Amino acid sequence: MAHQVSARKYRPSTFADVVGQPFVVQTLRNAIRSGKIAHAYLFFGPRGVGKTTCARILAKAVNCENPTPEGDPCGTCNYCRRFAEGRALNVIELDAASHNSVDDIRLIVDQVQISPPEGRYKVYIIDEAHMLTTAAFNAFLKTLEEPPPHVIFILATTEKHKIPPTILSRCQRFDFRRIPTEEITKRLAYIAQQEGIEAEEAALFLIAAKSEGGLRDALSLFDQLVSRTSGKLSYEGVLEALETLDYDAYFTLSEALVQWRAEDALKTLRSYIEAGYEPTTLLLGLLDHFRYLLLAKYQPSALGEGIPPHHRLRYKEEAPRYSEAFLLHAIDLLLEGERRLSYTRSPNIALETTILKIALLYQALRVEAPMPSPSISQAARPSTLSERPSIPRTLEEAKKKS
Repeated sequence: MAHQVSARKYRPSTFADVVGQPFVVQTLRNAIRSGKIAHAYLFFGPRGVGKTTCARILAKAVNCENPTPEGDPCGTCNYCRRFAEGRALNVIELDAASHNSVDDIRLIVDQVQISPPEGRYKVYIIDEAHMLTTAAFNAFLKTLEEPPPHVIFILATTEKHKIPPTILSRCQRFDFRRIPTEEITKRLAYIAQQEGIEAEEAALFLIAAKSEGGLRDALSLFDQLVSRTSGKLSYEGVLEALETLDYDAYFTLSEALVQWRAEDALKTLRSYIEAGYEPTTLLLGLLDHFRYLLLAKYQPSALGEGIPPHHRLRYKEEAPRYSEAFLLHAIDLLLEGERRLSYTRSPNIALETTILKIALLYQALRVEAPMPSPSISQAARPSTLSERPSIPRTLEEAKKKS
């Protein structure tokens, strides 16, 4: 048998297998159990979160000969077997990215009048529905509003704002959310166990965080890293493969910045750049790092998304060392640096000057006392901005005092 990627091999076949969409799953199950099935659905949300998968499960469930009490397809009847083998004749999938003209919609309008060759419903799944032209949407309006009783339309899109209001008003809308990192991690751990792959939990968490809430992206990255590491996923190996710095690296850099050691901060930054890390990656990583420190002060529960458990505790322990003023000014400077990196031809210089500005915030925020002499011992230097008087409230005030 030909090799199948994990995203296809482990694609959910029932609602019970769908990850991270409890509201959508429960609503569709209730509709199937009660027999109150709408004639048109609109699934919208980010890529790789289960829109097309849920559309296929719904198409299978409404035609299943023996649905379960929970509203899932049984998977064993004749129709479910034909669906699993790709031989179902009453499920028509249309890619609107390449079939978006009036003629394509007219073909559907003509076909819906024909009764389904098997099962109770003929289901049309229109993926990337926002790609339909204005004329195609207009030609679709009447049929979408009053289709024959044996027809169900399921539109899936990543850009709901491009769907005309006249289409939205004719559909039941379901908002698919980004899948939590921990849910993706559990799914990756299950697949690794099924495939006999040794994988550290921290490595799987890093893959899940990198996917930004998309399970399909996580599975594609998982397959790639398994091939690269010969079937063994370690945290250090995944860090190297993804060209991502560990949290310890950002703690080292931020410690130099909060203690006003500009020379050490630039030296540390230069070592990361020479190791091959892109300036944009370093800046965004440091921006997230300062954000996590700020959240640890005011909303520790928000640290649960995207950070391994053992690092959440460290952020909570380290956060008191950083004053709110320092973190807010540093984030402002990093956001300004991000804008510069988007158009500059010298990204290294833009990043270095941004880091230097943060390291010299002490001088900008001071009122009367002079900058500590280099001869003063490190222990005598202030560790946080909270020990300094008269800190300006805004970055503009800080710049005026520099």
